[in-house]
Amino acid sequence: MRGPVWFLGGLVVGTALVQVSVAQDRARRGLNHIGIGTKNYDAALAFYKDTLGAKEAFTIRNPDGTVRITYLQVSRDTFIELLPVAADQPAGILHVGIETDDLGASIANLRGRGITVAEPTVGVSKARVARITDVDGVNIEVMQMGADSMQRQAIDAWR
Repeated sequence: MRGPVWFLGGLVVGTALVQVSVAQDRARRGLNHIGIGTKNYDAALAFYKDTLGAKEAFTIRNPDGTVRITYLQVSRDTFIELLPVAADQPAGILHVGIETDDLGASIANLRGRGITVAEPTVGVSKARVARITDVDGVNIEVMQMGADSMQRQAIDAWR
């Protein structure tokens, strides 16, 4: 008789612990963007806009007028971040961006799981960003889009 009681008790406790773990990071919303480096910015921009039909949400330029990043809106909440790279830099997927409603809670949750998280910064788009790396070296940006961030403004303006 003790076996089934312990089993049921274990199920109840295990279920409660899983729910608490998930609740600690309910702020995570989902994939926000994929950062893609390109050696031929103009051709890549034309491909994503003209061929795939993505909408240019915003472009940030360097002081000399060259493009630093362009965000292309694939859907209301999902972007491709297009970044020109130099000839000696790799082209392709550079990072993945995950959106959260509470960057502090997400950082605490990740650190609690043993993940090294860089201190958050404010990016050129005015979003708060904390960076992590997965086990294979993939760069991940955990981001919170405040009302003044360019991403939030593009999301809010989506039609």
